[in-house]
Amino acid sequence: NIAYYDQKLYEKEIFSEHLIEDFDEAIEKHHLRVYLQPKYAIQGEKPVLQSAEALIRWNHPEIGMIRPDLFVPLFEQNGLVRRLDRFVWREAAALTAGWKKKFGRVIPISVNVSRIDIYDPNLPEEFLALMEEYGLQPADYLLEITESAYTEETDQLIASVEKLRGLGFKVEMDDFGSGYSSLNTLSILPIDALKLDMGFVRGMESDPKKLRLVEIVSEIDKYLAVPMIAEGVESEEQLDLLRELGCDIVQGFYFSRPVPPEEFEQFITPDAGRPA
Repeated sequence: NIAYYDQKLYEKEIFSEHLIEDFDEAIEKHHLRVYLQPKYAIQGEKPVLQSAEALIRWNHPEIGMIRPDLFVPLFEQNGLVRRLDRFVWREAAALTAGWKKKFGRVIPISVNVSRIDIYDPNLPEEFLALMEEYGLQPADYLLEITESAYTEETDQLIASVEKLRGLGFKVEMDDFGSGYSSLNTLSILPIDALKLDMGFVRGMESDPKKLRLVEIVSEIDKYLAVPMIAEGVESEEQLDLLRELGCDIVQGFYFSRPVPPEEFEQFITPDAGRPA
């Protein structure tokens, strides 16, 4: 094999080093911020705010807004993702506790648990300590684990997830359909919700094959007897199709793009979430 080192690779390397060097300052000065995208229950007479997903955004003082796909994989490679995750977890817990006090409602926030974190034997105790610090219950907090994580060291991961669920935490399988879960593996996985990858939703209203795939996933979801969540919903037509297929919860630009916490509060109504 022959590899060529060119200007593009050089610039990418410099950019990556720049981000790593600026990580501490980004945390301290809140250049890294948690944005929230609402998740709506759609099987009732009208959509009702059910929960939110925490999404990280980096507004760099020199570079401007940096997409997560440009820095999250980088931090996964060098281990900084552990600190990034904990920053998001704490911010999400603080927001949930603040809304509980302000609105008298619990709006659970789902946070990502990386493949690195899920194998940490101290993770359950760490989450419990976070709940105690902010006066929350495990049911007030949602954990998202990407499907691809379930294909690695399955036995160990199942044991970790079962311990978290045993403590009362709800676990969602994120990006379902983007990994390689076998049907046999799905039958033994401990999950509380199945989150459909947005690639299935995009174009489903005009592509019969995509629509059929969503129908199949819906059948799998019913077999697992857990709620189905769809992300990337952008139109009323998509919303109606998902409702007909039995999808329970959706998120996407149809309702809102990810927004800062102060903007998210506009979605919180007396019937949102559940009573504190």
